[in-house]
Amino acid sequence: MSPMTAWRICEEELKKLPNNNQFTFNYCNRFSSIFVFDGKYFNVADQEYDWVLLWGIDYFRHDIPVFSIAPSENYHAWAKYFSYFRIINHYPQLVVCDDNLNLKMAARSCFPAVKIQTCFNHFKENIRRDLKVRSDNTYREFMRKIEAVFDAKYNDGALNKKLYSIYQNYHQDPVCLSILTNIEKYRVELIGYRHIHQAPVTTNLIEGMNAHLEARLISLRSFQSVNHAKLWFNGYILKRRYTKFTDCRGKFSYLNGKTGVEMTKKERIDLPLLF
Repeated sequence: MSPMTAWRICEEELKKLPNNNQFTFNYCNRFSSIFVFDGKYFNVADQEYDWVLLWGIDYFRHDIPVFSIAPSENYHAWAKYFSYFRIINHYPQLVVCDDNLNLKMAARSCFPAVKIQTCFNHFKENIRRDLKVRSDNTYREFMRKIEAVFDAKYNDGALNKKLYSIYQNYHQDPVCLSILTNIEKYRVELIGYRHIHQAPVTTNLIEGMNAHLEARLISLRSFQSVNHAKLWFNGYILKRRYTKFTDCRGKFSYLNGKTGVEMTKKERIDLPLLF
């Protein structure tokens, strides 16, 4: 069987599946208050630049209610994506994401009461890159002290004490002072988790999803068109939602043996058999 014949067979089967976002509207409404969002870029053969999958995962239930694809992660793309949450009548209390300004602005516009939690890992990596600590040891000791600020969830007293200690030692260095000033600028987004039970401070959950997806995309290499990409992602996400969890650990171990869509489906409703 030729690759083209195989794709045509797959395409016909994928077309039989419901639209994921419409499926969520019809069958699901029990989402948690915390979502982790990110964009994942992919190649389209007939496009000059890569396109991006915009998606998010329910932190506690590991379901993926809506997705969209767009030519970039601009404000309008994220605003359109978040508008689907209004359609399914869900408004997250906490959004966890990397330092994507467009994502944050769109989230605040669509969910006025939302809190933003900037991922600790991404925030630290941005500082490492600015200080060039991997190739230059000038600021490595300073970076180690900064990393210690983000090694746990501290109250204001403990956080201020750590930052002031660093300030006392490095305030005469304009580079270090700039980093400390930026931390203060981001403070609200770095403590968004507060007063929200078991709230995460990293995007590790969706980064793991991105890694799983990347393995599939590598084998595909490229989509022939945007429509083909949307069709494939729709099937991929529905399949993920219908697949039982097997290796969840710690506070997520209760999910093993269950599916994401099973955790969020409306009460007293039967899910259709899609796979």
